[in-house]
Amino acid sequence: MAGNKNEQKKRTINMKDRRVRKTIKSLRTSLIKLLETKSVTDITVSELTALADVNRSTFYFYYDDIFDMVNQLQDEIYAVFYETVIKPDEELHGVEAYVVYVTRFFEFCKENEIQCRFLLNNDINTQLLEKIMSDVKKHIPDSSVEYGTDKPEHYLTTYLISGIIGVIMQWMDDGMIVSPEEMTKYISVLFTLGAFKTYELKN
Repeated sequence: MAGNKNEQKKRTINMKDRRVRKTIKSLRTSLIKLLETKSVTDITVSELTALADVNRSTFYFYYDDIFDMVNQLQDEIYAVFYETVIKPDEELHGVEAYVVYVTRFFEFCKENEIQCRFLLNNDINTQLLEKIMSDVKKHIPDSSVEYGTDKPEHYLTTYLISGIIGVIMQWMDDGMIVSPEEMTKYISVLFTLGAFKTYELKN
């Protein structure tokens, strides 16, 4: 989580400025590129700014260091995901909720490809991803609540969510050619006839 110093710094950034957005995007894209082959602890500001074609002073205007940049990106991803996918004030239940959230998850990744690749492809985001999945579980039938750890059905919801993440990662690697709506329709049929049917039969 970003600290108070970071909050003060973020208030000085005018994201309506096209040049600012371009700089931030370049830095983020470069960071994610480096994370494909390096640990975050091995990435230096010098190599990041060289790849992004941004001055070091510009980097330090926005961030304290690499870890601050990662923290800010994680905070932003979570906030956007929560508001656009979870929508906490909305009442959805059962299979309807599952279909809606899957659709939104695909759309979120389509519209926020850089952030989504960062989220799904890096070990540094394990806790963030677990937090997001925990929020999703609160809004769809959660088999881990209904069944004890001595029952195989206990793991059904985890299977569903893990499966979706795997499919999304492959879909992104393939260039997201199939639309989010088509992906959701196909996957929802598979899961409602398979995993969710199993869940319903047990209740």
